[in-house]
Amino acid sequence: MGRFRSLSLRLAVAFLSFLTITGCGGGSHPGPPLFPGRINLNPGSATSLVLGGTLTFTASVQTASGTNLAVPVTYSSSDPSILNLAPNGVACAGHWDVAFTTCTPGAMGPVTVTASALGGTSVPTYVFVHPPIDNITVVGVIPDGAQVQEPCLSQSQSMTVEAHAYSQGTDITASVGPFTWSANNASVVSLTPLTNNAFNFATNQATAKANTPGITYIYASANGVSSSSFQQPQLTNAQGAGSPVLDFFATCPVQNIALELGAAGSGRTTFNVPKGSASQTVIATVTDIMGVSSLPNTDGGIVLSKIPLTWTSSQPGSIGTPTSGCTQSCALSLSTPGSATVTASCSPPTCNVGFPTIPNAFLTNGVIDSNKITACTNFFKALYPQLADCGELIPVPVYASPVFVNPGNPTLPLSPMAAISGIVTGSTSSPTVFASSTGCAQEPPSTCNTSAYFVSTRTSAGNENPLPVSPNSFLFDPTGGKVWMGSDFGAQIVTPSNLGTANSPFTPLGTVTGNVLASSLNGAIAAFSDTVHTPNQVYIVNSSNTGSPTALSIPGPLAPQKEIAGFSPDGLKTFIIAGPNLTSMYVYSSLQALQGPIALAQPGTAIAFSPNGAFTFVAESGLNSFNLTAFANCINPAVAPIQPAASIALPGAPLLMKVLPALHIDGKDSFGNTIPDGVHVLILDSNGFDIVTSKISPPATGKLCPQGIQFVSGDPLRAVQRIELGQGTLQPVNFFYSADDTQLYVVSSSSSSIIVYSFITGSVIGGIELQNNATPITADMSVDAGTIVIAGSDGMLHEVSTALGGSDSVPISFPNIPNGLNPFCSFTPLAGPCTLNVVQSRP
Repeated sequence: MGRFRSLSLRLAVAFLSFLTITGCGGGSHPGPPLFPGRINLNPGSATSLVLGGTLTFTASVQTASGTNLAVPVTYSSSDPSILNLAPNGVACAGHWDVAFTTCTPGAMGPVTVTASALGGTSVPTYVFVHPPIDNITVVGVIPDGAQVQEPCLSQSQSMTVEAHAYSQGTDITASVGPFTWSANNASVVSLTPLTNNAFNFATNQATAKANTPGITYIYASANGVSSSSFQQPQLTNAQGAGSPVLDFFATCPVQNIALELGAAGSGRTTFNVPKGSASQTVIATVTDIMGVSSLPNTDGGIVLSKIPLTWTSSQPGSIGTPTSGCTQSCALSLSTPGSATVTASCSPPTCNVGFPTIPNAFLTNGVIDSNKITACTNFFKALYPQLADCGELIPVPVYASPVFVNPGNPTLPLSPMAAISGIVTGSTSSPTVFASSTGCAQEPPSTCNTSAYFVSTRTSAGNENPLPVSPNSFLFDPTGGKVWMGSDFGAQIVTPSNLGTANSPFTPLGTVTGNVLASSLNGAIAAFSDTVHTPNQVYIVNSSNTGSPTALSIPGPLAPQKEIAGFSPDGLKTFIIAGPNLTSMYVYSSLQALQGPIALAQPGTAIAFSPNGAFTFVAESGLNSFNLTAFANCINPAVAPIQPAASIALPGAPLLMKVLPALHIDGKDSFGNTIPDGVHVLILDSNGFDIVTSKISPPATGKLCPQGIQFVSGDPLRAVQRIELGQGTLQPVNFFYSADDTQLYVVSSSSSSIIVYSFITGSVIGGIELQNNATPITADMSVDAGTIVIAGSDGMLHEVSTALGGSDSVPISFPNIPNGLNPFCSFTPLAGPCTLNVVQSRP
């Protein structure tokens, strides 16, 4: 105690000396008197402190004009028996010893701390002193006279949540003070603490307002301890029974998305406009599982707004969707002639948030319990008849629907492909072509250097561009901004626009090696397969984080087969066909662990997707059995196994497969039958095409997943309609369709003529001959469908126009690279000279 008095005396003397120095002396003119304009105490907001704990306060003193003053500060507590302060501002929740080094617990309760200097005092800070917290719970409460919609709140609805803190089983909430609120999926709920207006600090309550569709857990924390449980308010029905305990907060999931052009209810789902027309606006009418929609109403009801849908175009180089700014409507850019389908989905992690989490309230011993879901449904459906099933609360992606839902009125049918289909007409232009060779794929950079060309005219190959490693594969991303380059010696991203500039066109992908398999529609992610090294790996690479690829241990196929992969249009899942005989499918998502192997009926040969993104089509080819199988992309394996949603037998072995973007085929099959509207899957075999048509329907009542799919045929005798080309046995390298879906082009390595088939005439109408009698090695088509680019057996690039019957322009040759014996490689591999075998048209 004596030491404390001595210290106080020294401080007083120092303070008086300071006033003497600043107030007079030396014959100088006295300055203006010093008065504190503001004393800032930190922490300045209410806080809590466990018994026996310490907390450091600091303070700054300023004049009214904001000038800092270096003056002594005194700290004080409104109740020193609860909170004791050392002269330097360190607070003890109890009593300090004489040396201010040991804090002994004392009484508990709220106190205020202030800082004083030059006669001024800070705004007090409340400190709540309490016993150690060992548990915090959070519950929803129902204010008097209020009603809370359960089991989910539609967007903008709210409930009150309340935290309770316990110490050894005793509720100590009143002595804890303010709580800090958070949610693991913060976009789902907005949390606003309720404030004690008398003392201006937060209470143990907060308002939880529904925001983005999905589920989340709400947490409250105090003094470093976070809550361990959450519970929605318990309702009581007319029979006096309490509602099931729900341990999650839910903003009602989206149930239906109807896409239309121009305005909600227009029923328009297709457009055909010339290039240069005004943008086409797609409107998404969104409905949640409680029947609340985005349609305006006159009764003051809730209107869903700014739901963060994922918008995609099957051909963004022709009909594009903005990379940002689209929520429930989207203005499409019509940048070049061509065709595409446009769709929107409520896809995690930005919409129907929480996938693949199943709430604990629906689990028993970690396994989904249908009895719990049924009990939830029975209770809440009696209160809210519009709720079909509590199982809809489990987040899944929801894809565009073939029906328009108008609450209170009958639903209206839309496109059977459940997407927008568009054609942009106009004159086509010469494409920009990426050309190279994979002849040195197995040679290290020290042995062989490979070059690539970015051909922008029809008259010259342009400059050669040396690559950092020899490639084994290339793939333009669908947006045309970059080329994914596979290599056994380190995969790369090639940015063609940087070629010939001071900016490096190459971005290495770290440890990733192997062939590039697929790119997401937005161009952000790619899949690579490494079957050279052990163990075999499939790498998922994000262009925004190239240094951290995801490596998946997936067994590769036997040589010379290669894995097959594709990204669902919303980018949520990657489908990979692998295994020794390509009879296994794996499904990867960044939101859940790798799923598989999933057995296929026959070895897979190709992957494609439905226009609305809801289904993955897998073509399968066995010794004597051939199939097309559809898998639903919304499946959460913790709820239901991944298995075929539909399957249909094919008459021949599928080689190549594509999904047409336009809705209507104006023509007949080889047997004179009309082709019905729907999702048209074209499958090329060695003699012709199978046309598999399917129609998409909404999910079953009470389900968000999966949508229904049904294969249909316009042929009364055959489930699959057929186009016979009559050209003998083909060895196709690729096939293409015209932008208006009236013609097909088949490029075969066994012929120097490109086969042209017309749906209108129902027959082959001719062929487009390649100059030099060259046969195709590989082929691609421009976005506007005006040019087919081919790597010919003559080592030249052929740019074949599809206009007016088609013609091959003057082929482009490639000069030998400096100090090389051919245009592409500095070394001649044992397999022979490097030849042009990569041509890709920039999207």
